[in-house]
Amino acid sequence: MALIDVTKSCLDSISQISQHIEGAIIYLDAGCTESFQLMGAFPLLLDLGVRSVCSLENMCSLDAAVDWNASFDPARKIVIMTSRLLSDAHRYVLRCLSTHRGVHCCSIFTSISEVAHAVYPDSPLGPDAYHEYETLLLQDYEELVKKCETKSGQPVDSNTLGNLTFEDEGWSRFTSTEDEVPSHEASPTGKNIYEDNPIGKRVDLGQRLLVSVHHFPMILCPFSPRVFVLPSEGSVAEACLSAEHEDSLSAGLPSLSTGLPSDGDEVPPAATLTAHFLYHLAAKMDLKMEIFSLGDLSKTVGKILTDMSSLYDVGRRKRTVGLLLIDRTLDLLTPCCHGDSLVDRMFSALPRKERTSSSASIKGSQAQLKLGPSSLERVPLEVQIPIGKILTEEDSNIDDSRLSDCIEAFLCGWDSYNSASQMVDLINFSKKTSDEKLCPAELLKGSLVSTENFRGTPYLEAILDRTTKDGAILVKKWLQETLRRENITINVRTRPGFASKSELQPMIKALAKSHSSLIRNRGIIQLATAALYALDESCSARWDAFISAEKILSVNAGDTSQSLVAQIGDLINKSAFAGSDVKRSGKMELSQGLLSFQDALLLTITGYILAGENFPTSGSGGPFSWQEEHFLKEAIVDAILENPSVARLKFLHGITQELEANLNKTKADKTKETSTDQLDIDDFDDDQWGKWGDEDEDKDNKEQAYDDMQLKLELRDRVDNLFKHLHKLSSLKSKNVPLREGPLAFESNLSSNPCTNKGLLYKLLTKIFGKYDVPGLEYHSSTVGRLFKSGFGRFGLGQAKPSLADQNAIVVFVVGGVNGVEAREAQEALSESGRPDIELILGGTTLLTPDDMLDLLLGQSSYI
Repeated sequence: MALIDVTKSCLDSISQISQHIEGAIIYLDAGCTESFQLMGAFPLLLDLGVRSVCSLENMCSLDAAVDWNASFDPARKIVIMTSRLLSDAHRYVLRCLSTHRGVHCCSIFTSISEVAHAVYPDSPLGPDAYHEYETLLLQDYEELVKKCETKSGQPVDSNTLGNLTFEDEGWSRFTSTEDEVPSHEASPTGKNIYEDNPIGKRVDLGQRLLVSVHHFPMILCPFSPRVFVLPSEGSVAEACLSAEHEDSLSAGLPSLSTGLPSDGDEVPPAATLTAHFLYHLAAKMDLKMEIFSLGDLSKTVGKILTDMSSLYDVGRRKRTVGLLLIDRTLDLLTPCCHGDSLVDRMFSALPRKERTSSSASIKGSQAQLKLGPSSLERVPLEVQIPIGKILTEEDSNIDDSRLSDCIEAFLCGWDSYNSASQMVDLINFSKKTSDEKLCPAELLKGSLVSTENFRGTPYLEAILDRTTKDGAILVKKWLQETLRRENITINVRTRPGFASKSELQPMIKALAKSHSSLIRNRGIIQLATAALYALDESCSARWDAFISAEKILSVNAGDTSQSLVAQIGDLINKSAFAGSDVKRSGKMELSQGLLSFQDALLLTITGYILAGENFPTSGSGGPFSWQEEHFLKEAIVDAILENPSVARLKFLHGITQELEANLNKTKADKTKETSTDQLDIDDFDDDQWGKWGDEDEDKDNKEQAYDDMQLKLELRDRVDNLFKHLHKLSSLKSKNVPLREGPLAFESNLSSNPCTNKGLLYKLLTKIFGKYDVPGLEYHSSTVGRLFKSGFGRFGLGQAKPSLADQNAIVVFVVGGVNGVEAREAQEALSESGRPDIELILGGTTLLTPDDMLDLLLGQSSYI
């Protein structure tokens, strides 16, 4: 039986639509671009005959000029692939069609199924969503062309349509009622559909443009054949996981699993989209799922999945796998902490690609008319590895001036048929680039690709299973073997069992010395450069400082609440002192090893979660006494007053500018007092009339003092709300039912011994592989199972409840996100179980770094 390979399944799905994409211009939205980049799909697209691959959100009229497969015939087909709802991508689709006027066939592939469009609360499309959208798109396109012709009084051309704004693109179509949708359908098979269109003549677009919408579920981001997450800018990852109520923490995290029914019957949007994604993922990979869930939201997703199953699906001959759904809120400590994972270090150290567009701009007028939960803004998964920066340090052999000339020549030859004015603009742009001293080598950036491998061993899969030290040593070993294969000799002193920047950097430069070697070995060069930045002293010092602080907090959590409070307060005070030093020195970066105020807040969150596990009965609302918590509140207030600019978090919105103004005034008053003290006392008699009007000055000072006091009172109210939010975090163990009962109840995620630091996922899988009973783990019966239970069960033909450990393949999906440490610990739990026959696949909503957790808990999407 073939092993489950997520990456291969995604690539196979692309090959299955080869008849649609051959000879076409493909437009990918941000989510699909992220997915295709990580799975390494672009070479496959080239092999399948794609003319060019372009960005849907950042499209321009020059996209048709780039042609991978040279052909003199103009492009007749456009393929648009999106990871969003059709209503969200509509404006970009319409603009794309408007720009490419000569296109006769447009195929749209969306990762959101037709049923998901119908049941999603913010989608205006009905049960026949795909067909409805085809009709609406054609109608909007016709109206758009007519509108442009009416405005200009002349036949519309591609340049006119290409300069349209979003307001002119028929966006209001999706806010209309169903009665306004036209009943007629454009004929999909016109006689002259492939005939050339003479320029200047009006086109009967309804007869000539063929639009088709298809479902393409395999839009995901695989880090290895058995670890994947969802695209950060896709509708599934951006949908809200919980509404704002008493037991919710963030829109990007499930609510606390209290075991009680929610106040309303409304299902979170993300639960519906996640269930449909998993259902179609299993169907595409020809798998039949036995569904288990742990947590309230996971239980909801499991029920939706079960309701979607049918007798036809169950009766087909498919491979059976166990699906385990887990709520992220059952273990917030693991993603908040800085674990021993090279992958987590790389994603925290490397810069990420900027978001293509904000969720607010995507929703447009639709969000204004129908108020609902706002979408999340996840950090993009695509890292930008600055390879050029490494190659240009010191003894680099890259000739920057020659590279600049090549860029200028490329720009000049980009479109030789353009007017002279456009040619001048291109040359001026090239000169501007050189005037700004932008090093061309800095434009050389790499990305992580899951399919890059060394003799059959995928790079990302290998380092996901290793710690930071072991992963770095493995990268060095790959570099050394690649150098031997290329017959390149370098004089580098290496130490066995250790990998450092002084060892890795010369090897990277040697491999990238020639262009051919750089192309051949791009995979290991990109990975080694990413590891180099993760191990750099500036990044590793901050990470190690976090690890040290977290260990101290875990030790104090096992002692007394007073020692834990003292440690948290010390971290807050040190961060305030470090921020003051930064302001005085004028440098924007903290010194190595020093933690910022945001870092101290993240450690405060860690401390409160630990306190909730160890001191559940202390205090009235939280784990600490009133005096202990008052001490922490005052420390945070003082830190914010000292450094208001470094704490741009949600609970301070609206008063940040006032805090900065107050700090500047305080500094000015101190400077004024210093200058006054330096006055010569002998001149007192000459200045006795200089104090005239002191009454007005005292009045102004009193008003200013009142304003300062009002600001501090407002700040204290905001800090009180912050601590109410921290109380929720400290109640994770007491409110989450699965953590109150059974073998998981008395196990802390952190201990004084760093070798035994394991997350909930490791402990849960260990119990499952050992066939222990896990309280709260619910099994969702299939259709046949329910039939046996309700009907044939009375005749003794009941179906026994299956065990998750009996499955030969298990898919674990964490609703809310996973991190690299959990991927490694899951494989450790499998290897320690003595069950090498089990295939373990790990998935999650997104990849979580500690900084992402801080943003989820205290940022824009938090319910603070």
